[in-house]
Amino acid sequence: MTLSANPPIEIPLETLTPKQKWQVFDWLKHDLEAEELGPQDWHSDVLAERERMLAAGETKLISLEQFAKELREELP
Repeated sequence: MTLSANPPIEIPLETLTPKQKWQVFDWLKHDLEAEELGPQDWHSDVLAERERMLAAGETKLISLEQFAKELREELP
């Protein structure tokens, strides 16, 4: 993997151990949290569409437990 930078930074992710990959993941996660990016623009559109579908009776909410049960029934 190469990160865009000047000069480009090469990160050999495929050669890292699982522990090292988690360390990279943790660093990236903490770095992104520090950025305080907030929700992405598309997220508001998705939420508005879901609210519209709920109001129109085109979909319904189910509990997480019910979702997990239905998912287990669908999987082989």
